[in-house]
Amino acid sequence: MASVKTNKGREKMAKAHNGTAALPAIVTMVFGTGGVDGSGNPRALTGSESSLFTQVIQKTGAQVTKTFPNPYTARYTCTLDADVDSLIGRNINEAGLVDAAGDLIAIKTFTNKGMEARTIIEFDYDAEF
Repeated sequence: MASVKTNKGREKMAKAHNGTAALPAIVTMVFGTGGVDGSGNPRALTGSESSLFTQVIQKTGAQVTKTFPNPYTARYTCTLDADVDSLIGRNINEAGLVDAAGDLIAIKTFTNKGMEARTIIEFDYDAEF
């Protein structure tokens, strides 16, 4: 698995710490099918990514639960339902966090999570500080 804060996310955090810009809230979780190479291994990430490789679904608002499992971790949680979300037959292998300005702030790639009929997967994305 690979996981990075994007360069855009790091830039926004630096400006917020410096007091020259506000830090937009994370409002969306995105998921895709382009996070693995031809052998099924998670793609390496550089931080320069501005979108998922192949986005297939996004979850926003009440679909994303926000918690703090400890003082240094913001956890974003949502559920993918293969039937409800029209994901049957797809392999989910990448996820990201998008802020209120529409910028991809963090991205991770992982091995395939096959979505079959009646498959429900809960995803946690931890942003650690």
